Amino acid sequence: MEKDPMNPVGICVVGSINVDILIEVDTFAKSNETVIGKRDFTLAQGGKGANQAAAAAAAGATVHLVARVGSDDWGRDAIAQLEQAGVDCTHVAVTPDATTGLAAIMVDAHGNNMITVASGANMLLSPADVMRAESVIASSRVLVLQLEVPVETVEAAIAVARKHQVAILLNPAPAPRARLASLAGVDVIVPNEHEAKSLAELYGSTPGTDAAAALRGAGVGHVVVTEGSRGCRVVTPGASSSIPPFKVDAVDTTGAGDVFCGFLAHALGRGRSVQDAAIEASAAAAISVTRPHARGQLPRQDEVAELMREQPLAGATS
Repeated sequence: MEKDPMNPVGICVVGSINVDILIEVDTFAKSNETVIGKRDFTLAQGGKGANQAAAAAAAGATVHLVARVGSDDWGRDAIAQLEQAGVDCTHVAVTPDATTGLAAIMVDAHGNNMITVASGANMLLSPADVMRAESVIASSRVLVLQLEVPVETVEAAIAVARKHQVAILLNPAPAPRARLASLAGVDVIVPNEHEAKSLAELYGSTPGTDAAAALRGAGVGHVVVTEGSRGCRVVTPGASSSIPPFKVDAVDTTGAGDVFCGFLAHALGRGRSVQDAAIEASAAAAISVTRPHARGQLPRQDEVAELMREQPLAGATS
């Protein structure tokens, strides 16, 4: 993570692109229940890979995205909007006879969300796509990964990054159902509480074992567990600390974790400590929840700096 700070931070994201259909509801539907949305649905751009790439670009990084879309209007629109956001889409492949990924997102009156994804072309992203982008990964400071694409593709990307000594940030979302071949060499893993518990159980944690400690035991360098409205916890070799949340009025939490990861990657690429990078990422995520949609109005670096000045997190605890 300690490359020339005078050059722009190069980040490569290997991940998903979706179109999001958002419906606002007062409360989520129960099984076999129908609820009426508050108004017309909204179409927006999404996908964890695309969101994190756009967030890193908003933070100031030079970003390349390795992904797949379908041969449909949604895919073409996704590429156009990502390029407009400053993301290099040279390695985003248009896949014939496939649909672009689709996420159906319900947002309740408290800003909480419920998401169902139809993966489409995302599940056709292959290790071969990663190998075609090897030079881009090799020239990056940080490789950012999630689990909305095939696990074997994620594993191939990890192997390429290790080969070229590129820092690896893994957001294990959605929570995996099977082990990755190895977590050893992953520099920073960023699960939420549910994902941390599920992943730790796959790697042999027992009841009462701290999930973050179990992930460290599996070979991960640093663990950053996001805890929603309670902030986040950072576990590094020999230390653990809690970072309290920034106080904002939430409108829509959709994509907040992706903003966190994008800004975290950029801060790490600038050589910030994991603790300091997590504080900066928390500020960016806090700003994002005050605005609708995953990529509606991404935070700017100056807005993040201003919030950190207004609410210095001196209360972070060890």
